Amino acid sequence: MSVANCPSCGGQVEFAVGSSAAVVCNYCRTIVARTDRGVEDYGKVAAIIDTGSPLRSGLTGKYRGTGYRLTGRTQLRHQAGGLWDEWYAAFDDARWGWLAEAQGRYFLTFRTEDASDVPPYERLELGSSVDDFQVTELGVAELASAEGELPWRPHAGDKYEYADLSGPEGRFATIDFSEEKPFVFKGTETTLEQLGIKGEAGKARRIAVEKLSCSNCGAPLELNAPDQAERIYCPSCGAGHDVTEGKLKFFTTLKAKKVKPVLPVGSKGTIGDTEYVVAGFLQRSVTFDQKYFWMEYLLFNRQKGFRWLVHSDEHWSFVQPIPPGDVAGSVEWQGKKFKMFQKADATVEYVIGEFFWKVAIGEKVATEDYIRPPEGLSKEVTTGGAREISWSHQRYMTPEDVEKAFNVKTSTRPWGVGPLQPYPGSNVIGMWMMFLGLILATAMLIGVTRAKRVVFKDVVRQGPVDSSGRPTGTSFTEPFLLSGNQNVEVRAGANMQNSWVYVTGDLLNEETGALESFELPIEYYSGVDGGESWSEGSRSRKVLISAPPKGRYVMRLDTQWEKPDTAPVSIEVREGVFRISHFIMAIVAVSIPAILSVFKKWSFETNRWKDSDYSPHGG
Repeated sequence: MSVANCPSCGGQVEFAVGSSAAVVCNYCRTIVARTDRGVEDYGKVAAIIDTGSPLRSGLTGKYRGTGYRLTGRTQLRHQAGGLWDEWYAAFDDARWGWLAEAQGRYFLTFRTEDASDVPPYERLELGSSVDDFQVTELGVAELASAEGELPWRPHAGDKYEYADLSGPEGRFATIDFSEEKPFVFKGTETTLEQLGIKGEAGKARRIAVEKLSCSNCGAPLELNAPDQAERIYCPSCGAGHDVTEGKLKFFTTLKAKKVKPVLPVGSKGTIGDTEYVVAGFLQRSVTFDQKYFWMEYLLFNRQKGFRWLVHSDEHWSFVQPIPPGDVAGSVEWQGKKFKMFQKADATVEYVIGEFFWKVAIGEKVATEDYIRPPEGLSKEVTTGGAREISWSHQRYMTPEDVEKAFNVKTSTRPWGVGPLQPYPGSNVIGMWMMFLGLILATAMLIGVTRAKRVVFKDVVRQGPVDSSGRPTGTSFTEPFLLSGNQNVEVRAGANMQNSWVYVTGDLLNEETGALESFELPIEYYSGVDGGESWSEGSRSRKVLISAPPKGRYVMRLDTQWEKPDTAPVSIEVREGVFRISHFIMAIVAVSIPAILSVFKKWSFETNRWKDSDYSPHGG
């Protein structure tokens, strides 16, 4: 441990870590830098703003098997307002880790040695690639405050350009352009548990809600996240205030038409197992043929950070941020592909409550919405001041879900089909495929196990001619036995050419007298026309009789030939014949609900996409 006196106030400062470059004096808040000539005064910084962080200087942990200790932190101010903490971790293997904490998320990075391939800040573009990372934010950071030991020598009020990058599987990188040769830090998004911080040390300190008064109308204002709020709008008069460490500075009064939120600012609700407070409310719009409006509620939880509830056409969705690098180029996330639904510029139309950035009426962001009901992905690109790409995941909620979560009663129910609304029908197609499989399996089983059996076979020859001069034949067959409960096929055939034979018959049960009549018209014609052979008809016909009872049967046959000297007609009776028509009827019967369901779902999906320029249904 190295001890020195603060060059500003003379107080004792300690350099507990041999590789630390600066320490903030506990007495006068001077940045004391260690140089080869001793220590130097690098200016004073403001007091640390209590952000309710679960981290603190001196806290120890273990990351991927290596121990570390948090030695200090800086607080940096974003161009759009808002602070984030950067904690500095001295690892047991002599490395320094940079642990960024913002809105309940943690990013641990380590400085890399090679920065030769990094393009200049001016050449970087949002969405461009650096190695296998995507540039997701470009901005300027300002040193607001610091405490403890630091591995670098900041000057009070320092500003520098930076680029944040996101990679797959939560990988994260940042480029610091504070020096002529930029610094590159690479790592990953992490959690307190992965950082080895558990129990009381990992619990965020609760910050009391600030109760203030509007400087315009005097109405009470509550800051639910006073450590992170940058702007608050009075719900009573619309007065806007910038927030600095819980203090208000009036800057404007809303002139927009007042919009009443369904969920009042300050109300609390539980989604999943997490309780949120409604910190802010805003109305946004997009313009196509006209303006279309929707509402967004900013939710806050001390441990989880900020989330959103989106309310459009009485449809609701719960929205939480996701790492941009986890979204694949074809808009795929966690193995699921999403379809483009809408692309537009969203404009803030009305706002009340508090926000973690300096939101204002007229603020615009470029948005892209992708859907895979009941989920969706939303991309927002901010280009004013700091430039940023952010992605969020949406999950559909019903009005009943919201009412239960926030203990309220909404006055209306959804109209139309929401972009994320799941299809309410049952999986009829799945049931249809199951029944179809059973029918086909049954048909195959019967076809295999029930063998055909010839029970009668004979020939009918020409007899005397009738009044029209055509030969006829009338006969009764010999008796034959049927075993019952099996389909019977009667088949007739004649080896003839360019002629016809007409057979009518009756199947008679000798014991009961039950009669089953049938007809077997046979005709066959062929020839050559223009050098092309042709034929029509068939030299045989058959008819199915459905499962006659068991018994002794005979047949009466009346046969008529078109021409004399035509070949005799062979007659055959088979038992146990498979009758496919019954199964076809069964397939048709079970298919009707499936067809109706497909039509209903098609209509539902068409309505979902009717306002999209990217509809897969056309139009």
